[in-house]
Amino acid sequence: MFDTVIAGGIILSSHNGYQPFVGSIGINDGIIVHVSDRILDRNDGKEFVDASGRIIMPGLINGHCHGDMAFAKGFGGGMTLKEQMEAFGEVGWFYADITDEERYYARMQTYCEAMLSGTTTLVENMFWSLGERSPKAFRTVGMRGAPAEDVRYDFQKSDTFLTDQMLAEFNASCKGNNCIPILGTLPEEEFTDYRLKETARILAESGVLYTSHLAETRWRYESAASRFGMSPVKVLHEYQLLNERYIGSHGIYFDDEDIRVLAETGVKIVNTPICEQKIADGAAPIRRLLDHGITVGLGTDGAMWNNSNDLFREMKCMAIVHNIRDGANAFTPGEILDMATIGGARVLGLEHKLGTLEEGKLADMILVDAEAPHMTPIHFGEWENVTSNLVFCATGADVTDVMIQGEFKIRNRKILTCNVKEIQRSVQETSNHMIHILRRINE
Repeated sequence: MFDTVIAGGIILSSHNGYQPFVGSIGINDGIIVHVSDRILDRNDGKEFVDASGRIIMPGLINGHCHGDMAFAKGFGGGMTLKEQMEAFGEVGWFYADITDEERYYARMQTYCEAMLSGTTTLVENMFWSLGERSPKAFRTVGMRGAPAEDVRYDFQKSDTFLTDQMLAEFNASCKGNNCIPILGTLPEEEFTDYRLKETARILAESGVLYTSHLAETRWRYESAASRFGMSPVKVLHEYQLLNERYIGSHGIYFDDEDIRVLAETGVKIVNTPICEQKIADGAAPIRRLLDHGITVGLGTDGAMWNNSNDLFREMKCMAIVHNIRDGANAFTPGEILDMATIGGARVLGLEHKLGTLEEGKLADMILVDAEAPHMTPIHFGEWENVTSNLVFCATGADVTDVMIQGEFKIRNRKILTCNVKEIQRSVQETSNHMIHILRRINE
């Protein structure tokens, strides 16, 4: 007998080439131990879920998010990133006017929104550290978390690096809370010889994954090029900062040599297509990256740069934007789904544990309503369209249930782990307060 049986749903995963079939999944101790086209019944599991009329697929992996900014949704509308930095940099991105408790609630709201739309693992790109509250936010919501601690303990003072004790405490906090430790590093405008060397030293000693905003905008690209005479990718390579542990976020402005270097060094790229379009960053050369064997994952960025944490929307945007540039067959639906599932797992070095619905992997999966009018008709076999429907028709609102490591965190579109309304009330109050501050500044 299984701990949990999920039966009668349409099972879809990349491990069999995205060939959907109606079947069942059995779970024991948080691990998938059975996947087949056999329809199990209530006698086969201690907990039984009838998944008829739903698609069962791997949980989505958000490789780049700024949860702190939930209170600032809509604040940066109609502005490029540089314009936002000029406008909000003057108020220190609100740091002096917002407490750690308020940022803790902002992150939890972001994670609730993400999990309700099918995300089971999320990389949090921090502004300032929240200490123990950082993994606590993930634990309270119930999401698998990967907090990225900046190598500078104050990112507005770029020569202030984490001490060995700070790093040890961060790693211990992540380990004790089942989180994936990641270090965040310098944006291109902060590159100096000293900072890059110190960053390289810290990262070499830490041995953990690390990430940075990479070639995101023309002005950031030119910032590195003007001081070092080469592209950001080549600068990082010069300082031995490119390897299989590095996650480059955004990744828009690459030349042919950059792409060759990224492929040879095993770098992973996380793109945030809606953000890139909303703040006019540009369109990354994703097709060329994939053709060179570079792993690509998806992210949402933060509320000021996207307004949404729905990876289904990111998938559709990825397809449509690149179809405009590279043709209507730029990607197959399966390639897009890969970016949000197994590709995201590879970004984190966890493809042996996450990203597909295979026996032996962690039971991170979601159920998607397949009977709504916008999700039908559905076909299998030669005219299979389940993958296409997920990319082009589904949104996060179609997710009905979310399981992480064998435990349901969401059932019938309701979070079981935390009080969402209380979290929303706190973030609304913070947002109201920030608007008063911005009004005073603009008077």
